[in-house]
Amino acid sequence: MAPDATPTMKDADFSQMGIYIDGRTKNELDELLRTKPAAEVNARDLYALSCMHYMDDEPMQNAAAFFNLSDASEGASHKVLDFGAGFAGDARLIAEDHPACEVTCVEVQPHIHAAAEQLTSIVGIADRCKHQCVDVFEEAVRGAPFDHMLSVLVVLHIPDRDALWKNLARALKPGGEVYVEDYFARAPLTAEDKRQLAGPVACPYLPSEEEYKKTLEHAGFVDVEWEVMNDRWLPFVERRLAAFRAAEARNRRVHGEAMCAELDLFYRTVKELFERGNLGGVRIRARKAM
Repeated sequence: MAPDATPTMKDADFSQMGIYIDGRTKNELDELLRTKPAAEVNARDLYALSCMHYMDDEPMQNAAAFFNLSDASEGASHKVLDFGAGFAGDARLIAEDHPACEVTCVEVQPHIHAAAEQLTSIVGIADRCKHQCVDVFEEAVRGAPFDHMLSVLVVLHIPDRDALWKNLARALKPGGEVYVEDYFARAPLTAEDKRQLAGPVACPYLPSEEEYKKTLEHAGFVDVEWEVMNDRWLPFVERRLAAFRAAEARNRRVHGEAMCAELDLFYRTVKELFERGNLGGVRIRARKAM
């Protein structure tokens, strides 16, 4: 069970999380538009500046396969909820690659929601990629129930897991599929782990694998597949930090010194957490019980 917490997403403290800094995506968009006219920009062009998770578009592709989004036969239903969509990089690729899908992006941070809407308007798919600024603890997502739910590196920010997963279950149809990438406590967390998680990573609480699975079960999810990702995510976060530092001159020109320092702290912190090995990464596939 999670510790006592006010059941709202808006209480999450993102103030020390460099990747969420207001203006980062605007700077990257301005840089892109220096060399490519807005009329020629597509969802793939926007992906690099809007993706905040690991392994490029692999999570989105895995989710699309799990949801069988390529099935456009008569009667097939593909209403996808992207929970904690951020800047909606995945959602736009899904909408662009699978025209029969309708993706609803839910984001709780107003500045990220506004930026995501702007990016979606650039590529002209707002009819299939829709945005809502919603706290699921306080109001229902419009358009529910959904056939599928995607959520990548979002749940880790929310301490009240029991209430969260019950709310998410209510947004899905019976039998609805869930694809999630998240953190868990692979081993007991040290004081330094907890300090870094609560600060730059905005992760105030992590369950063990056993606790996580019990929460999913209590919320009504079945057929849970649990795939530990540390062996793949650690090399990724190491490469990410190295690449960011290798492009120091470019990054300082685009973002300025202060923002670069915040981003470096975030990337370095995540690398150190995975190197110590107590932080776990997981891919979860599950279904809501019928």
